[in-house]
Amino acid sequence: MKQVSLFAIFILLTLTLTLDHAYATTIVIGSHPTEVAFDSHLNEIFVSNYDSGAGNTVSVIPDTTNTVASNITVGGGPAGISFDPNKREVFVADEDFGTVSVISDATNKVTATITVGSAPVGVGFDSHLNEIFVSNFRSNTVSVISDATNTLIETIAVGDGPVGVAFDSHLNEIFVSNFRSNTVSVISDATNKVTANITVGSYPHGLAFDPNKKEVFVADEGLGAVSVISDATNKVTGTIAVGINPANVVFDPHLNEVFVSNYDSGSGNTVFAISDTTNTLTETVTVGSGPYGVAFDSNKGEVFVANNVSGTISVLSG
Repeated sequence: MKQVSLFAIFILLTLTLTLDHAYATTIVIGSHPTEVAFDSHLNEIFVSNYDSGAGNTVSVIPDTTNTVASNITVGGGPAGISFDPNKREVFVADEDFGTVSVISDATNKVTATITVGSAPVGVGFDSHLNEIFVSNFRSNTVSVISDATNTLIETIAVGDGPVGVAFDSHLNEIFVSNFRSNTVSVISDATNKVTANITVGSYPHGLAFDPNKKEVFVADEGLGAVSVISDATNKVTGTIAVGINPANVVFDPHLNEVFVSNYDSGSGNTVFAISDTTNTLTETVTVGSGPYGVAFDSNKGEVFVANNVSGTISVLSG
C-alpha cells in the first residue's frame, strides 16, 4: 500500500512541475549504454556499453561535439565507471570478468586490468586518498584499489548485493548501497572498516553525495523514492517520491539539484530534478527509453543520461 501511495503522490507532483531543464540533444551511442562518467581533464564523457554483442566497449564523447569520438574495448559486461582526476584515468567495472579496466584518457587505451571480486558493478573515486572503491555484487564486498599502483589493497565485507558507491568529501567516507539487504554501508577511508549500516527503502541502487547540504541521496528502486541521509548522524532524514524504478543519482553543484533517472518506461522514461533546499521535485524531463546512468558535466553545466533500451545519450541543458 505504501508504494501505491507514493506513486499517487508522484503523479500529482509531476502534473505541477515546470520543465526548465531543456532536453538539448540526443547522441546515438550503440547497444545498451549503462553508466556514465565525466572526465574533467579533457571535458569528455565516458559511457560503458553493457552488451557483449556490441564488443564490450566504452564510448568517448567530447562535450564540445556531442558525438562519439572513440570506442574502447574493455572486459566483459562493462558496468560502473568513474574518472580519477589524480591520474587522469577512467576505471571501469567489468561485471562478467570480475575485473576493473583502467583507461588512460591521453591515449584512450586500456593500461591495466585489476582482478577484484565477483560481479563488480559500481565504482567510486576517493579524492582524499586517491583510491578507487569497487562494489562486488555477488561477493558482498568492496574492493579498494590504489591508483598509484593499480593494485588491490583491501577487501571490505559489506551488506548483501552492493551496487552503488559514492564518496563523501566532507567526512572522507564511502557510502555503498546494498541492494538485497535494503541498507547503506558507511566505510571510513582511514581504516577501511564499516562504521555504520543504515536502513533505507526497498532495493537501494545508485547514490550521490551532496556537498552543499552534506547529505547522501539514495535511489530506492523498489520503493519508487529517494532516501536522504545526513552524514552527520547517518540517519534517514527524508524520503522523496519519484518515478518507477529509480536507478541512479547525480548531484549538480551549479544549481544544487539532484537528478534521478527512472529506468521503468511506466514512469514515462523520465529524469527528475530535486531541489536540495526543499527536498522536493522541481522538474521532470522526458528522455530516451530506459534511462539508467547519469553524470554531471561541470564544464558545460549539463547532465548526460544513458538510455539503456534506446541506445542513446540524452543531454540536459540547465
